[in-house]
Amino acid sequence: MSDIRIISYLPNPRVYKATIVARHSGAVIDVIGDKPPEMANWLWDYQAIKMSDADKQAHASARRTAKTGFSGALYKTDAFLKANPFGDIPAAFAEDGTMGIFESNSIMRLAALTGPEAPALYGDSPATRARIDGFLDKTLLFADIIQKYILAGDGLDAALHGQMAGAFHNYCTALEAALGHHAYVSGDALSLSDVVLVCELALMSNESRMADQLAAAACHPILPELKTYPALHAHVTDLLGRSEFAEDLSGYARFILA
Repeated sequence: MSDIRIISYLPNPRVYKATIVARHSGAVIDVIGDKPPEMANWLWDYQAIKMSDADKQAHASARRTAKTGFSGALYKTDAFLKANPFGDIPAAFAEDGTMGIFESNSIMRLAALTGPEAPALYGDSPATRARIDGFLDKTLLFADIIQKYILAGDGLDAALHGQMAGAFHNYCTALEAALGHHAYVSGDALSLSDVVLVCELALMSNESRMADQLAAAACHPILPELKTYPALHAHVTDLLGRSEFAEDLSGYARFILA
């Protein structure tokens, strides 16, 4: 039996935060899901299933109006919404499905604190853990802008591009400075801070699909500028080459490091 069950659209670099960390902690994780458009055909629940038309009729009471990121109807059970009142994915279940965990960083922390090698990548003192959390909080602010940027579609304009470019510069400058003092983002040991870094860059690598929108806005790709931060670029290159990371992120590596 798994320690953690995650429901998400796939592929999703934010889910990979937990799966990468689980390879260090020994937590057993089940990831259930499908391509984003197909998630409308799934029953969102601890016992998630891909539904037939007959299943949709049987679960008609779970039909909900889709919100951010989806359109039309989604099927979310009352148990799912009790576990995750925000109703979004990725969502995780722990303790045999009785406990809901939401937000990718929290799911990642659960993976770090679960398994025979736990705690893993989450520091060995309250101060170290708090420092790691500080980097995670700063990365959340960066991640919010990434989400807006890669989902802008034809709404991409110079203002949003400028916001993304500024956030990228500020984030990379801070991490370049941090790596000038330590081998890893938050200190001298691999931590959750390093995991969220590469996973959010993997999400940002969806910029590679935005050539038409960037051209229409007379803007240039931002992620290739990673190479102008030599310590950070070398660190990301090293992490992506490690088997614990490559298992999930190998398909993103050439776009991140372009």
